[in-house]
Amino acid sequence: MEIKEASKTQRERRGASSLKQMLMKRCSSFVKKSNEEDVPKKGYFAVYVGHFRDRHVIPITSLNHPTFKMMLQKSEEEFGFRQESGLTIPCDQNTFLTLLDSITSY
Repeated sequence: MEIKEASKTQRERRGASSLKQMLMKRCSSFVKKSNEEDVPKKGYFAVYVGHFRDRHVIPITSLNHPTFKMMLQKSEEEFGFRQESGLTIPCDQNTFLTLLDSITSY
């Protein structure tokens, strides 16, 4: 019995060790990405807009506005939920800036 318990404990340790290594690898790649781009300050998030995917950092409070909710729905319809390179809003740059101005003055 003691031998089986020891081998079970060893397997658990190896499993925990490999899980820890996997998490560390993912976290380190996230840190590298964060250093490459400016990370928005607390209360803000980045979206990408237009043909050239210009980056805009906007307040999280924008999420409550009906117009922004509509833009998120359009984004989900066009790109789906799994956007690998950031949240992309399918909108012309000038239109987005006009909508953003009306949203932030809401």
